[in-house]
Amino acid sequence: MSPLFGILFWCCVVIYALMVAAQIFGQAFGKQKWVEMAPRGVMLGFALHTMLVAWRWIESGHVPTIGNFENALAGAWFIVLMTLWAGWKQRYPLLAAGALPFALLIMGGGAMSDTSVQPMVAALQSFWLYIHIFFAWLAYGAYTVACGAGIVYLVKSGKGRETPEADLARLDELMFRSTVFGFITDAIMIASGSIWAKSLWGSYWSWDPVETWSLLSWLVYGVALHLRITLGWRGRKFAWLVVFAIIGVLVSFWGVNLVMEGSSHVFNVG
Repeated sequence: MSPLFGILFWCCVVIYALMVAAQIFGQAFGKQKWVEMAPRGVMLGFALHTMLVAWRWIESGHVPTIGNFENALAGAWFIVLMTLWAGWKQRYPLLAAGALPFALLIMGGGAMSDTSVQPMVAALQSFWLYIHIFFAWLAYGAYTVACGAGIVYLVKSGKGRETPEADLARLDELMFRSTVFGFITDAIMIASGSIWAKSLWGSYWSWDPVETWSLLSWLVYGVALHLRITLGWRGRKFAWLVVFAIIGVLVSFWGVNLVMEGSSHVFNVG
């Protein structure tokens, strides 16, 4: 990346980090203004983040999808977008503190990889690539929002907390709806990836490490929804489920790349 791009990138990261800290500080010390002010700061960081995504798109000549850095830049953008949408008009003012650390983690990991512009090789120039990646970002963003809501729920419903039942019910509903949305978009991601894999590698499924972990992650969320719908797991039970389920997403997106070799997925470049 260019020096100016790098400066703006880290400015964006710092803004997000400060807003997360502001919400945690405000909640810990009863400073409600800090909690309510943070989403505005996140919007400022998001505007800068959007400019960086557009800059990279123009510079590379393709949607930012090649390499760890581009996927981190775009993937974190979707997480922040969905966090802002869920918290619009102070519906869930603490959500940023629960969800944005994952965006920071992804951006930090991407920055530690090769940040140079990678060309879009001919084999990857497929319409299915964009469908696959787009729904992957939607799914991971939704799962992160569900996890963030779960963290906030666990904090607010802890011993000694006096949180109105209506607020907890709304958080519980956000966890459920975000998980359903993520589960559906995750299924589309896997299906579109299989169709694309057929034309790219000659088979719909090859048990690639990323494919395998993505399937396992999807099944975990399926079990969580089953427990919610059929056995009535709500509140803290469901919150713990969505908090721990995010581990599968992190493993499939980053962990496989760190501990295993041989994956054919494009975000393993760099």
